[in-house]
Amino acid sequence: MKTFTVLLLILLVPSCKTNTLKSPPYADDFVLTNVNIIDVERQRVLQSKTVVVIDGKIDSIDDHTPSLSRPNINIIDGANGYITPGLIDMHVHMYEEAAYIFTLSHGVTHVRILNGVPKQLEWRDNIASGKQIGSSSTVSSPIISGNKDALLQHGVETEEEARAAIGKYHEQGYDLIKAYGNLNQTTLSAIIDESDKLAIPVAKHGPHASGNMSLSMLANLQSFEHVEDIFQGPLNHQFAVDKLPAVIADIKVTKVPVTPTLNIYYQLTKLSQEKQAYLEKTTTQYTPDIIALETSFNQVDRWLQSSDKMAAYNQKKLRFLQQITKELNKNDVPLLVGSDSGVLLSPHGIATHNEMRLLQQSGMSSYDVLAAATIAPAKALNLEQQIGKIQTNLNADFIFSKTNPINNLSILQEPEAVIKNGRWFSKSDLKLMRDQAIDSRSMWDEFWVLLEAI
Repeated sequence: MKTFTVLLLILLVPSCKTNTLKSPPYADDFVLTNVNIIDVERQRVLQSKTVVVIDGKIDSIDDHTPSLSRPNINIIDGANGYITPGLIDMHVHMYEEAAYIFTLSHGVTHVRILNGVPKQLEWRDNIASGKQIGSSSTVSSPIISGNKDALLQHGVETEEEARAAIGKYHEQGYDLIKAYGNLNQTTLSAIIDESDKLAIPVAKHGPHASGNMSLSMLANLQSFEHVEDIFQGPLNHQFAVDKLPAVIADIKVTKVPVTPTLNIYYQLTKLSQEKQAYLEKTTTQYTPDIIALETSFNQVDRWLQSSDKMAAYNQKKLRFLQQITKELNKNDVPLLVGSDSGVLLSPHGIATHNEMRLLQQSGMSSYDVLAAATIAPAKALNLEQQIGKIQTNLNADFIFSKTNPINNLSILQEPEAVIKNGRWFSKSDLKLMRDQAIDSRSMWDEFWVLLEAI
């Protein structure tokens, strides 16, 4: 099956010109005056502040414009606007350089890529060093699963294979391990043990253990992915509201945050309900051509053919997944914004905001949603001293808006400016970046990125 897929890609990929996105200019030092700061941690707005950014970091936050030794520093009047910490999307799939620009242009300043490929390590390092423009990233290993023949997965069946896989991806420089939900008890135990020895974190597909393992044995993981796996795993595909408290109590004891990824289930629900009409509304220019092609023969076609009964079931299930999310939040289980963008034609950046909207519809406040997109991810990634807050000595990663996003989170999707490592990108800059990114996309480049990973 894997060989057939590779041959199919080779036959379908046309020869086309390769383009390279321009490197960004160096970060500019600046003073941003008369601006209100969204303090997500304390759920308040700090009014009329002056923020000084030097060498890509927040140098100071004052009530007045401080005396500066640099006479030619840029001074920007915030005009009583608002700055919000840059958003962090904890579940994305990126196989092209343009994706990093799409996310950044919508205020997502950092992403966690789950299902890594070698090229993403290069892109990660290029962005960190300033050679490439886009959201910074944390990159997981390829998915480690119990599937021996699955494309873009590393199948393991024994303890030895599991430990070797962890050692391999740790040595290659991946930031974390992605473990699938179908691993047997022996391999999952070995993955957890070997990752602990090598001090590389693990994100697991689904908040459930394997075999006779207790959930408490997963206490040191970076995150659990998908509330849908709570429905499929511990609840055994049952709309069992009465069993939720016990399931959530077990998850809470682990202290592992959960990434709901409601966006992707929302999208398939809409596809099953509205069919082609919904597909025509999807922002397809953000989706890699190869991924779009594969999806059209797989997931999209499946949901376009769904019956009214299946569409109604999907809607019922989506509401239940939101109820699970609401109960997790109510019981203080940390939640992480993760859109699963790059899957099922889910557009990078835009999908992040759809996930935030769905979280808010699940009963979370604006501050709770922003915490799930800033503070909680930074803590999970162990990057609290770099990103996630607007605070002195942290990276100058934030979003500028004219109005208060707490009253309407959707304004963050098309911000007035995004600041990344101290570089100010205006709304017009962001649009130009998106346009250039779309024009630079190459199916041939995408093909080689994926082929290198097979």
